[in-house]
Amino acid sequence: MHNSDPTRSRLLLLAVAVATAAVGWLLNYLFVADQSRAGLVALPVWLVAGAAVGWLAIRWRERSRDQRLAESRLDAIEAASADAILRVDADGVVSGWSAGAEALYGYEADEIIGRPLADLFGDDESDRVAEAVREGERLDEVSEQRSRDGDVFTAAVTTIPSADPPEAIVVVRDVGEAGRLRRDLRNAEAVDRSLREHLPLVTYVQSFDDRKTTFVSPQIDRLVGYTADEWLADPGLFARLVHPDDRDEVLAERDAVDAAKPVRLSYRMLARDGRVVWVREEAVAVLDASGRPLSIQGYLLDVGERRAAEEQAKELRTAEAVTAEEARDRQRKIEFVAEAASVLASSLDVSSTVGEVAVLATRALAEWCVVDVLADDGGLTRYAVAGGDPPSAATEPAPEPDPAVREVILNRRPELSATHMRLPLSSGGRRALGALTLVAGERAAPYESTDLPWGRAVAGMIAVAIDNSRLHEEVEARSDANQVLTHVGEGVFLVNRAGVVQLWNPASAAITGVSAEAAVGTPASDVIPDWHELSDRVPLGTADEPVRPSTLPLDTVQGERWISISGVEFFAGTVYALRDITEEHRLDELKAEFIATASHELRTPLAAVYGAAQTLSRHDFALDEAGRARFISLIVDESDRLATIVNQILLANQLEVGRVDLETEPFDGADMVERVVESAKTHAPSDITFDVRVADGVPPVAADKDRARQVLVNLVENAVKYSPGGGTIQVGLEAADRSVLFSVVDEGMGIPSHEQARIFEKFYRLDPNLTSGIGGTGLGLYICSELVERMGGSIWLESEEGKGSAFHFQLPSTTARPTARLKLAESEQAAG
Repeated sequence: MHNSDPTRSRLLLLAVAVATAAVGWLLNYLFVADQSRAGLVALPVWLVAGAAVGWLAIRWRERSRDQRLAESRLDAIEAASADAILRVDADGVVSGWSAGAEALYGYEADEIIGRPLADLFGDDESDRVAEAVREGERLDEVSEQRSRDGDVFTAAVTTIPSADPPEAIVVVRDVGEAGRLRRDLRNAEAVDRSLREHLPLVTYVQSFDDRKTTFVSPQIDRLVGYTADEWLADPGLFARLVHPDDRDEVLAERDAVDAAKPVRLSYRMLARDGRVVWVREEAVAVLDASGRPLSIQGYLLDVGERRAAEEQAKELRTAEAVTAEEARDRQRKIEFVAEAASVLASSLDVSSTVGEVAVLATRALAEWCVVDVLADDGGLTRYAVAGGDPPSAATEPAPEPDPAVREVILNRRPELSATHMRLPLSSGGRRALGALTLVAGERAAPYESTDLPWGRAVAGMIAVAIDNSRLHEEVEARSDANQVLTHVGEGVFLVNRAGVVQLWNPASAAITGVSAEAAVGTPASDVIPDWHELSDRVPLGTADEPVRPSTLPLDTVQGERWISISGVEFFAGTVYALRDITEEHRLDELKAEFIATASHELRTPLAAVYGAAQTLSRHDFALDEAGRARFISLIVDESDRLATIVNQILLANQLEVGRVDLETEPFDGADMVERVVESAKTHAPSDITFDVRVADGVPPVAADKDRARQVLVNLVENAVKYSPGGGTIQVGLEAADRSVLFSVVDEGMGIPSHEQARIFEKFYRLDPNLTSGIGGTGLGLYICSELVERMGGSIWLESEEGKGSAFHFQLPSTTARPTARLKLAESEQAAG
């Protein structure tokens, strides 16, 4: 379709030319030639001339079109080509400059067009280009070119002349980078070739499709004795050289290599000289840029020496393991001996320690361990026996010692076999005490001669332990009397007839504060102050007729002590026995003081009740209703006071014997504080004021509510009682660490610092002589302390004499005892 368009155009143009010639002839024939015969004959000439003009027009048009097409193509090439394209006219002037020329030389078109080529190429080269233009010859050469920035580069210059118009197209290409790349490629190929020829392994290349070997390095000759040419010429050589036992697996693995699966094999090959060569092969597929496999590259490495080294290393590791096991075995035996020594030395209960050593032996060194000991009558006693866990019935020893054991004891020589090791128990060259028998089995390796040393060591230690135990029993039998004197709780000392201390036991030292070293060998008068006066008051008796001891005061370095002392005379002197009864004496004094105080405290309300009752019972003395009510109220108040005193005495006694029952339940501590303070205000003097301070967020108390209230009431009443001058009593409540803290702070008399340590003692009173007019039984704070401690809390005080006191007690909260009531209920249910 497209090829017919130029032909149609040419025919149309030729027809126009012929038609034009015909019209010209017709006009000439009609008007110029005057329709003559000659004018008619001229018609062919006109037609031929018109055809010739048309043909010439067609040729001119086609040539113009081809020239325009060539110029447009050249312009397109100039625009797209990265090479520099220049147009040079016949005078050697640059008439065209492409974008590639701008990039290569750095000049823009308006800077170079119209300038001589010599400004760019130099005179010599520009002359050669001009001559090529004149001669119409193509010129190819390589020369050094310089860019606008002064950089010199190697360029391939091609000059293509054109005759019409007379000019030349000059193409300049930078070939410096390509040359470097070719040199680098040649160098890389040389390095690759050198590596392949000198590496201590064989490299090869195979085509991917048919797995035909296309290259193998010369090292193949050293590996298997075949040259590279022989290898390439015989495709089946490799398969024949693989060891028959490895061939199938190796060929299957090599055929399976693909783009994602490399080959890693170790196998044997048969060399030309019959050697078996262990090789390691690794091969991978070489991929192009798109990931398609091109070829397979791999290598063969002789690993015979490495495998030999690995085998040797394996043998060394095996030997090392055996050596390590032997070392562990020796260490285990050493540790057993050390542990046995530690056990035997830990106690004089030799039957227990020997049994423990027998158990230790069965854990690693024996299936059974038996210790037989000679009795006084010459018979053998099974002292200890232990078996493994679980014990082996196959190797279990007989219930009675066999004759071999007696033979070892009589000969005092060990007996060793793979299954038994019998060793005599002998100590210090004396006769054998018995025998140690160790039985091997599944958990214990057979015995060897190297086992005798540790066996003898253990047997010797057992013998020493048994011997020491017997000696200890003898020593103990002889020193029982001395042990009694040493550990008796009463002081015992011996004074000879010259009055010198001969014996002074530890209890005497503790009572008097004089050590045994200072007392023994020293006259008794120098050891005990005023001994001459005291000794006259000490009752003396005999062993058959003991006497009642006397209670005497004794001055010591620890202060005055009260002692109960008596003496027994015998031929060597006098033995005195004394006992420290200072606490009992002090308690007796407190009891006497308590009786006097309690009598006084009881007498006062009793007298008041008695007097009021006598008054009410008189008939000769008339009382109005107000008077009778006053006396009845007095009787009630004094009866309450009397009941309080009696209850305190009873409660103190119950606390002492542990008969007070406590119930734990949650209750509101703030409510209890408010109620106690409100109750105290009704009885407190007018000069006493109360300040209640309850913190926010106090959790419930987990204790006995009634007993806790009793403690708080007692402390508040004490604060009122010991504030004779009035003042403010502060009662506080706050949360502590998983507990609740109660505080009672007064501004009263205070407590001297030397009295504070005894304030919670039974029967103790701060003012025993009632010098301040403050009564009491001395049981209140003792009861408070005991109740708080039994409820799981604590109580303490802070005080300064003359400035008041602060009593604090702390009880558990429900956060500390979340299940207290539940546990209590369960225990009550179980008791029921």
